[in-house]
Amino acid sequence: MIKGLTTSILFMAMVLYPYMVCSKVYIDITSPTSRKVPLAVVELVPLKEDGRTGVGFSTIKEEIEQTLIDDIEFSGFFELVDDSYHPEPPSLKGLQTDNIPFSLWRATGTELIVKGGLKIGEDVIVAEFRLFDVLDEVMIFGKRYVVGKGSARRLAHAFADDLVERLTGRVGVFTTKILFVSDAAGTKQIYISDYDGKNVARLTRNSSINLSPQWLPRGKSFSYTSYMKGYPCVYRQALRTGRLETIACRNGINIGGGWSPDGRYLALTMKGKKSPELFLFDRETGKLHQLTSNYSIDVSPSWSPDGRKLVYVSDMAGKPQIYVLDLIDKKPQRITFEGRYNTSPVWSPDGRSILYVRREDSRFNIWLMDIKSGVHRQLTFEGDNLEPSWSPDGRYIVYERKDQRGRTTLYLMRRDGSGKRRVDPTKGNEGAPSWSPFR
Repeated sequence: MIKGLTTSILFMAMVLYPYMVCSKVYIDITSPTSRKVPLAVVELVPLKEDGRTGVGFSTIKEEIEQTLIDDIEFSGFFELVDDSYHPEPPSLKGLQTDNIPFSLWRATGTELIVKGGLKIGEDVIVAEFRLFDVLDEVMIFGKRYVVGKGSARRLAHAFADDLVERLTGRVGVFTTKILFVSDAAGTKQIYISDYDGKNVARLTRNSSINLSPQWLPRGKSFSYTSYMKGYPCVYRQALRTGRLETIACRNGINIGGGWSPDGRYLALTMKGKKSPELFLFDRETGKLHQLTSNYSIDVSPSWSPDGRKLVYVSDMAGKPQIYVLDLIDKKPQRITFEGRYNTSPVWSPDGRSILYVRREDSRFNIWLMDIKSGVHRQLTFEGDNLEPSWSPDGRYIVYERKDQRGRTTLYLMRRDGSGKRRVDPTKGNEGAPSWSPFR
């Protein structure tokens, strides 16, 4: 059992209040003209069940509030109303609809209010959150959460997920995880953290070099490339038990790529008779199937969401460029023609876009290609930006950035390149992030 992965959650109970308003999507995330909705997060108050707040109330309250605010802000759906504009006096900061001065809130331009109560037990944290529609003066929904004493951040992430899902109709990503490589322990090891870089745990504990972690679709295990045998081999490791399975370890090159959407096949690069080629590893049969056969180097395969195609990198045109391989006819199609060096492609979860890295003027930046229109758009502009990975909903991206001092750290951004945020899980050199599926 790998320690640190349960985030000390004893249990989490979410009980819907029976008096929720009927289902309604408040934010249309598919609309090109959607605006940010003004939302206020009101200071948490003690739950008055027994008149006591519990040990550590202030610290836990602040941690939950800040985590929730960070999640809401990063989502890109809301404009947070500054605390100085909150019109409620302390005497009215209750959780009931009757206690809310909606007319005063409307005067500030606020449209949504998040209110909550908190109680700290001996081993648990109990929180109630309620979301109110200021314009209609109704509660949209309310939930109670009960978690272990060390899981304040997890509680806030869970409510942020529920809030986003309730308002947009789409699941939130705030309880997802990120795998990444860090040299904080002296050698390159695989780590896991929350999406925002908190709650870090080390997953590999060998003295070798470990690279390119990739989630399996169910989120219960991951694969990675390691030099434990002196040359690169691909392994799969169970997340909770640490059980290790060798996938590909031929003499020469074995570099892991991506897993098919059903989790059956791993696309990877292995030594072929002519050059490094693309192969498929079949988990059910244990067999390998060769996909390419040429004198070029074929690497970095990523699956289309329907499992019918791979996007990958090949230097068959002389320099690394992005190609799409149809798994039926096995015919490659080149899709990048600008830039002399393009690499690290990854297909979006909705199948509409491909992220990749382009080098120009000795700088690496992340670009987004719209498959239907063929339009390419640059998303990053500062430092060297590499190894992008999509969030499972396709709205956000995690990537590594190298600064002027040569240190690499992880960054987050929204799909359009806005909202860039540095996350620094280990204080080492961090890279090769892989965003988890919904778990």
